[in-house]
Amino acid sequence: MFAFLGLVSVASADFSQKEWRAYKEVRLLSDVNATTLFRVSLDAEVFATSTADLRDLRVVGVDNKEVPYLLITNRDDIQSSLLAPKILNKGNVAGESTSFVLDFGDSVLHNQVTLDVDAELKNYRKKVQIYGSVDMGKWQLLADNQIIYDYSKDYPVRNTTVSYPESTYRYVLVKIIDTESALVKVLGASARRDVYTSGSRLSYTPTFEVTKVGKNTEIVADFGQQGILADRALIMTDSTNFERPVNVYSSGDKKTWNYVGGDGIYRYKTRELSGDKTSVAYGGSGARYVKLVILNQDNQPLHVTGILFSGYTRAVAFLGEPQSSYRLFYGNEKAGYSSYDLAQIYRNFKADEFVSGALGVEHLNSEYVPPVIPLSEREPWILGVMLGIVAVLLGLVIFRVVKKTASAVETQ
Repeated sequence: MFAFLGLVSVASADFSQKEWRAYKEVRLLSDVNATTLFRVSLDAEVFATSTADLRDLRVVGVDNKEVPYLLITNRDDIQSSLLAPKILNKGNVAGESTSFVLDFGDSVLHNQVTLDVDAELKNYRKKVQIYGSVDMGKWQLLADNQIIYDYSKDYPVRNTTVSYPESTYRYVLVKIIDTESALVKVLGASARRDVYTSGSRLSYTPTFEVTKVGKNTEIVADFGQQGILADRALIMTDSTNFERPVNVYSSGDKKTWNYVGGDGIYRYKTRELSGDKTSVAYGGSGARYVKLVILNQDNQPLHVTGILFSGYTRAVAFLGEPQSSYRLFYGNEKAGYSSYDLAQIYRNFKADEFVSGALGVEHLNSEYVPPVIPLSEREPWILGVMLGIVAVLLGLVIFRVVKKTASAVETQ
């Protein structure tokens, strides 16, 4: 799925190269004989030199005119069909399980159930089993070791959705294992069929350091540059039987940190429960540094052996003409956001209608003229010195005036 983030104005204005530090030639990988929508993936060099929000990207044609473009993110695509099965035979056996049956009525496709669990129940983890049947006589196991959990007593993380292979069984038995803690009170349930298309992601292995701060474990990752748009971190650990909230922060200087999201991680390996989730999803950041804070509370810290980040690929898409050449300019902190009016045209294209392109090597723009930085910003100490000199001179003037006035009074 493409997330459409912006388009340059349809008007092809002349482009002033002197304000952009770098550019790359766009290599079109297919011969075309008509106006075509090209998609060109961005790379680490563009991220490093461009602004964090990529507002300074410009596609320029051979005639030195700006070309309308679209900034896209290759996200996952989920097409959902909501279903409303009837709930039958809801009950529980103390110390064993809570269960109920979903009746879909017809032979419809389904692969996911979301439980409406009483919100008063906090801090739990439960194993869930899913069975299917055509007649409620013979049951077929569809999924085992599914996990529902709630950490909201300490941190707002909750999951009550379980997935299983796509099925057309009319009846689905949901069995929640309740041997380890209080019974789960299920108020209702809904179902759906999700058709999932994976987006395009890039993996990153930044350097990192692990430290213990109070009761918490802090993992600080250094990507080496700004602009790496990661939104997921996989914490590698050989620890077992844990569940921990994780806060995520980002920073450009490793001093001031901004909160960008939070998630929970767990790993269970017991007789009753087995499963793990050590990936942390967060709001995404283009900052150089990302810090993950694992809240250990009174538990032993996890033994962190590594960390792997990933993020969706980003690309520019534009309508290209046959036998034309294009360049992508970037690196202008003063560039504003472009104005956009071609979104509907681009939305009419399907993914397989894009023609791929690629970026060439980075070139420093020979026409680039660095912005004139005021002396007070380049050498801030000068302003202090000048103010000090002015204060001294003003003090001398006042002293002379006071002294002259005193002499006049004595003469009278």
